[in-house]
Formats: sequence, structure tokens, C-alpha cells
Amino acid sequence: MSKFYVLEKNTSEGLDIKLPLGLFSGVALECEELGEEPFTFNTLEEAEEVKNALYLIFAKKISSTEFIIVKEIE
Repeated sequence: MSKFYVLEKNTSEGLDIKLPLGLFSGVALECEELGEEPFTFNTLEEAEEVKNALYLIFAKKISSTEFIIVKEIE
């Protein structure tokens, strides 16, 4: 079964693709509120929902950042 990842793609200084963990405070990460494998999903639908939510949450904070979904191929 493939996994889907929601990643942050920043194009302001070249191409930088990473998990969007830096957008959250350390408190959320310490409390493990994001789970063991943050931004990792079993279905495309789940990944799309989170991607859309990230745009809503960080609409004013991010300008050169996109959120993309990457499918793991086995």
C-alpha cells in the first residue's frame, strides 16, 4: 500500500522541499500532537484534506510556499 506525504515546497531561494514541521511551534511537536509520522497518510483524500487545511491556517504567513502531495512508490 502506498503512502502519501504532504510536503512544504518553497521556491523563493531555489527549490526546498520538506515536511512542514517548521510552521508549528515546538510545543505541538513535544506533545506529539502531530503523531509518529506527521503529514503521512494512507489515502490521497486524507492528504488533500490536510493540504487544504494548511493553506487555510497559514494563508497570511506563507507567500512563497506551496503544499504538495507526494506519493510513495514501492
